[in-house]
Amino acid sequence: MNQPKLYICYSINDLAVMEAGISMLSFLMNNPGYEPEEIFFIDYGINSANKEILNGIAASYGRSITYLQGRPVTDVIKRQFPHLKAWSGTMAPNAKPFLDQILPEYVERVLFLDADTLVMGSIAELQHLDMRGAALAAVPQNLVSVRVRSGEIRLYSGSSIYFNSGVLLIDLAVWRQEGCHSMVIDILRKKKQYYTPDQTLLNNAIPARLQYPLPLKYNHMTHHIHPRQERYFLSEGHIHTAEEIEEAIQHPVIMHCTGGHHQARPWHKGCWSYRKEEYLRYKALSPWKDAPLKPDFRKTQQRKGIVHKGLRMMNWMASRQPSYQLSRLYIEFFRAMLRWKRKIMKTPPELSEGIEE
Repeated sequence: MNQPKLYICYSINDLAVMEAGISMLSFLMNNPGYEPEEIFFIDYGINSANKEILNGIAASYGRSITYLQGRPVTDVIKRQFPHLKAWSGTMAPNAKPFLDQILPEYVERVLFLDADTLVMGSIAELQHLDMRGAALAAVPQNLVSVRVRSGEIRLYSGSSIYFNSGVLLIDLAVWRQEGCHSMVIDILRKKKQYYTPDQTLLNNAIPARLQYPLPLKYNHMTHHIHPRQERYFLSEGHIHTAEEIEEAIQHPVIMHCTGGHHQARPWHKGCWSYRKEEYLRYKALSPWKDAPLKPDFRKTQQRKGIVHKGLRMMNWMASRQPSYQLSRLYIEFFRAMLRWKRKIMKTPPELSEGIEE
């Protein structure tokens, strides 16, 4: 049986053009066997000059970009369900649950990549992956999945796994056949709070029978801490095997450069990732080779207060030395502080990942 072509897709506005452009460049450099000539960008406000730059990157590898408008779809959703919030000021990430409404009918399988990813190896395995009837494949997040399995978080989907939505492999033929769009709309009707809008929505909407777990190497997010700590951290909950963890650390295929107190974004000054030089190597080959690094993330976007300062200190320590136990002590200490703060000050509960009591 012939597998459908695998297309790649980004959804961005002007603020993420450089990051998405470097991600696309890394993908094309490391995947000369990528079959489609077409790459999709869902356009949430990309100016013509930036489109020319992106088009130039694609053309240098014999590919072209098709720009699609996502707003006509997500604007309707936003009017119906105003509680589905934007992410960092844009609805671009919220296009993910509605790709079946945005992408052309001939697209049966798509690899959606967040702009803050770097493709460091071949995705040939994904091009020919037997998803065993699943509509969506993604990498489980071990610590959140542990909380789901323990019952601390209960998902409307009933799934025992919680996945990260930065890298999504979606079989749109199965998605349409199984009526996943209706599942998404049903959750929008039920759920009002979203910790991470698109990710929380998808985890609650798509049942376990329609999910397929991808190996950890396809969404490597822990490169901001010492590799020895990574091994301890990723082994918690026994979600990933030791072999899977080691492969992700030694030979990641897709690196996900998350932000916040993680300090894992190598286009910012002060990045803690031990793989930042690898990212900068791709940047030096891109049209943004002379673009200065952005200001230190801690000085521009970090929330203030003792708890968040403590979290940043914890991550700084984790990136510098291999004592995992000490970092875990800090984690538990600051979690206890957050619980104490909510209890004493009677602050509202955190945004929910799952069923709202």
